[in-house]
Amino acid sequence: ALVMDWEEACYADPRFELLLVCRKVLANREQSEQLWRSYSNRVRQLAAGRLPSSSQGSGDEKSTMRRWEVGPLEPWLKLETVHSLCTLLLQAMDLLGGGRSPWESKPELWGKIDRERQRLGRMGWSFCD
Repeated sequence: ALVMDWEEACYADPRFELLLVCRKVLANREQSEQLWRSYSNRVRQLAAGRLPSSSQGSGDEKSTMRRWEVGPLEPWLKLETVHSLCTLLLQAMDLLGGGRSPWESKPELWGKIDRERQRLGRMGWSFCD
């Protein structure tokens, strides 16, 4: 299933909001990775502070920490790129004459779609090449 209401998805998982910052605000992948690592480290610190002292060092601690694992950034970038592609393709369909932005030409929109497709190719999705 694809999350189409991206802005509301952050209520279920804050990584959606962080991902938007990584993709739309930061200048490059290196900055995105750095922000993702900082967030991941902070989540780990918070999780460690929530563990009861009796479970420190036990199998329960590992299980709890796994639930708080943020994971790598790349799968999230791929998800956001697929979301962006779906949104752009829906705009390109111009459903009922109101789907496209009036200030954006169709060639510009197709250019954006192609850039998103290329991004997936650079992230290892060879079927996008």
